[in-house]
Amino acid sequence: MTDLSTTTQPRSTRRTVLAAGVGTLAAGIAGCLDEDPQEDNGVDGDDIASEDDGGGGDDTYTVAAGMPALWDFTREVGGDHVNAVDLVPTGEHGHDYEPGPGIVEEIEEADAFVYMREFAGWMDDAVAELEGDDSVAVIDASAGIEFFDSPAEDDDEHWWMDPVECQNGVDNIAAGFAELDPDHADEYNENATAFSEDLEEIHEKFEELVDRATLDEIVIGTHDSFQWWNRRYDIDVYSPIGTSPDGEASAQDIEEVENHIEEYGIEHVLYDVGEPAHLAESIADETGAEVLPISPVETQLDETTEVGDVEMESDWGYVAHYQEINFPSLERALQTA
Repeated sequence: MTDLSTTTQPRSTRRTVLAAGVGTLAAGIAGCLDEDPQEDNGVDGDDIASEDDGGGGDDTYTVAAGMPALWDFTREVGGDHVNAVDLVPTGEHGHDYEPGPGIVEEIEEADAFVYMREFAGWMDDAVAELEGDDSVAVIDASAGIEFFDSPAEDDDEHWWMDPVECQNGVDNIAAGFAELDPDHADEYNENATAFSEDLEEIHEKFEELVDRATLDEIVIGTHDSFQWWNRRYDIDVYSPIGTSPDGEASAQDIEEVENHIEEYGIEHVLYDVGEPAHLAESIADETGAEVLPISPVETQLDETTEVGDVEMESDWGYVAHYQEINFPSLERALQTA
């Protein structure tokens, strides 16, 4: 995982793109959105530039987003004036996705790039290469959001798992769009406000769920993206892998997690829907627990993929991930009354 620092200053670089150039710039990326952008969010960066023009209007901006949660925030804030493209293809995990070497050239086909600092090395590298390119507005959704030293990681950057902190990220995106397209600034702000109300409802439902819970511990059998839940909702999260998707669980780490399961009467082991469930299944087999899915909103799966008892859809956004996957699993894992 990328080394983080709380002293890192958020980037505030935003570049204005003339609306008159949108039709030409959008020709590369917007073609993948020739139908509903919510139906085809995942795009292989190597293939974006080869797509046909989607026919976006002169007041429509094409915005590349660095991972699935940001793609959803982008489309919610952008509304009718933005074609949002998720650079992480359907089925890939946002944290360990590695695009091809031409990703910067693909991003340059867009009018803006929404990213998160210190989340994935390729994003930070792309932003560095885009310095001085006045044709692409660069928007850091993490601007002003302070990372913290979580139980799993120093300078934990997984702020989007906190629906309250997400509202700051949404505001950052709205501010970037307002600079990009001042004529529709009021609409972007209104969209951000409306979506923040949805996020606040997710927060309130989370609080209500935790209030009914008889446990405040969960076990994750995949990499740990969930420590911001510990900070906001006082849920203790145990994972034998840690915060890196490439991490390996040692026998000692697995034994410690199994001891937690026995000590606290934990009956479920959760797994990230974007990662293999084999470790979670192994831990569950050893402890008599049941495996349940959980989503860090880093992966979009198509309708052919079952997630537990749910058929996930590739156009699901942040709210759907919580309503359809996270809350049902947490109801059972936290043994709500």
